[in-house]
Formats: sequence, C-alpha cells, structure tokens
Amino acid sequence: MSKMVQRAVALVVMLVVVLGGTIWGTASTTIHYQPLDSGAPVVMTVNGDEVCADEYAGYMLYNMAYYANMYAQFGMSDVWDDEYAAATLGASMPSAAKDQSVYARVVLQKFNELGLKLTYDQEKQMSQLRQDTIDDMGYDAFLKQIGSFGFSDQSYSNFMYISQCYNALNDYYFGTNGTNVPSDEDLRQYFADNYIAAKHILISTVDSTTGETIRIDAEAKAEAQKILDRINAGEDYDTLMNEYSEDPGLSGNPDGYIFTEGEMVTEFYDGAKALAEGEVSGLVKSDYGYHIIKREPLDVDGQFENYKGLLTTAVAGTMDDLLTQWMQEADVQTTETYDEITYQNVREYLPADVQEVLNAQDAATDETAAETADAAE
Repeated sequence: MSKMVQRAVALVVMLVVVLGGTIWGTASTTIHYQPLDSGAPVVMTVNGDEVCADEYAGYMLYNMAYYANMYAQFGMSDVWDDEYAAATLGASMPSAAKDQSVYARVVLQKFNELGLKLTYDQEKQMSQLRQDTIDDMGYDAFLKQIGSFGFSDQSYSNFMYISQCYNALNDYYFGTNGTNVPSDEDLRQYFADNYIAAKHILISTVDSTTGETIRIDAEAKAEAQKILDRINAGEDYDTLMNEYSEDPGLSGNPDGYIFTEGEMVTEFYDGAKALAEGEVSGLVKSDYGYHIIKREPLDVDGQFENYKGLLTTAVAGTMDDLLTQWMQEADVQTTETYDEITYQNVREYLPADVQEVLNAQDAATDETAAETADAAE
C-alpha cells in the first residue's frame, strides 16, 4: 500500500477508534454525500472537481490530531507544543491533507462513474451506527469529539459515505465474482509457474535471532559437506534433515516450504529453482550458513486454497493498488489558497461550526488552568 493510501485510510481508522464504531463493515448515513457549500475558497481541483478550504483544513487538522495521539503514546504530552517537532511534522501536513482530499474525490468519482449504489441495508446500518453513537454520548459531545478532529457533522458524514463507496468499489472489483478476480484456472497456473516447494538442511554460521556468530565459515562448510556426502552415498535425506538441520523453522515446516521469488534469501531461491523435482543441490551458501536443498513436487491441488488469497493479490492486485493508481493518475491542480494554509493557521479555514467547537474547548481548557493555578496559590 502506498503512503498516499496509507494516510488516507488512516483517517477512517482513527475515527473508528475515537468513536468506537466499526466503520468498514457498515455504510454511509442516509443523507448521502452533500458538498459543504460554505462558500470557502477552492484549494484544489481533482479531475476538475473542487475541494474547498474548509474540507481540506479538516483533513489537515485530523492529521495533526493523529500525530498528537501517536506521540502521546510515547510520553509526549503535545507534539505541537514542541517547536522542533512541530516544524518538522508541520512541513508534511499539506501533502497529507492533499492526499486525503485526492482520495476522497477519486473514490467518489469512480463510484459514480460505475453507477454503483449503496444498498438500503448498508445505509440503514450506518445511520443506526451514527445514531447509536449520538445516543450513547449525546449530540453535543458527538460534535465536540468529531470537531476536535476537524469535522463538522456534515463533513464527517461525507467521509463516512466515501469510505463506504470504497467498500462498494472493493466488492465490485474484488468481491465474489468481482470484475478483477482471476479464474481459479488462471490462479492455479500462476501457482504452478511461480511457486517452488523445497526442503533444506541448514548448517548455520550465525544465530538467526541474534545474528551472533555460531561457527566460522570453514567449520560450517565442512560439517555441511559431510552431510551432503552421506546423502550422495544413499542415506535418507529426511532422516539427516531431522537430525542435523539447524533451521529454526523446521519444526513448523517438516514438509518444507512453498515460496516464490522474494520470499526467501536470493541464494536459497536461486538454488531451489535450479533443481529438478526430487533433486538435491550441492552446498548453497547464504548469510545464514550452508544449505543443502531438495526440490519437492508442488502440490497445486492440495495447497491451492491455502494460497488462493496470495495468488489473487499477486495476479490481480488489490483495491489499494487500484486506488494508488487512480490517485497517481488524477489531474490535481492547486490554487494560491492551498499554499496559504499551514499547520499554524489551519483552524482559520475550518468550517465555522468546527471553529466554534474548538474555541469553546480552548476556553474551557483556559478556565480549568486558571482554576488550577488559583488553587495552587
């Protein structure tokens, strides 16, 4: 998943954590998507669709809250009070907010382009989730909570709606009978063409956990050669493997490994690939020591279901791959207003009702601080 998509998806995840809901499994409010229509200046266009300052500023404030929450877990009370940290993080806030703005637009555009619709049950579920949250905490508290993350009731509902458009797109492309889901026949062929099954006997030069040297290279090579000589003399490979191999994964993989390029160290992959089924290699050196590899038949029929998800992703990609592509291909044009908004002045561009919430929170914080100071005196 690209950083662009990671930042965009993190927004929804954060809101789920804050509000205690399960957004990804539900859907939008019944009011659907409604532009804020506040008259705020345009900060950018995405494929010709406008993004205004109040929406963009909401995404930026969210990112600031996200980092404040993250750093608080490491004992920093407010990262934005630290001059150096604030300046460093602040420089990345425009691009993060821009990514989320682009994410929102391209998802909505593709959803509409395909003529997709959310089901009544999906809309009802999301509406009920929102109402349950309000019933639990009260509407004013709900507004304060989402306001602290830069959202008004409408902008929050909009983004939740867009998150469900994403789900609908995922179903369209990668759900049951999705347009991008390869046939089982294609997946089986890919499995057979690209995966290898192999066992190995490892004589280690280093501890795989600590990286500390176990034995010098010459000792490991000599020990491995003795075992290879016994295999070549006709002794049973599996018996010697179970007796001498120092592979820490042996107990969990007694029948060997199934893998494709990039999943094993290069020397091991290349050594196994060069073998015919049933053939045993010579000594293969890697950073871990010396391997004696035996290529095994790939049980496509028996292992297919276990690997089907990985195979589908390898052949067709994922929804996030598509989203990354759409975001990269989008025609994004920014305005002078975009350049004016920074982490330092972002609150000035938020929706008016969000500014009211934040100002009230500031006033309450100041009052509490004053009372604490008076009590200390």
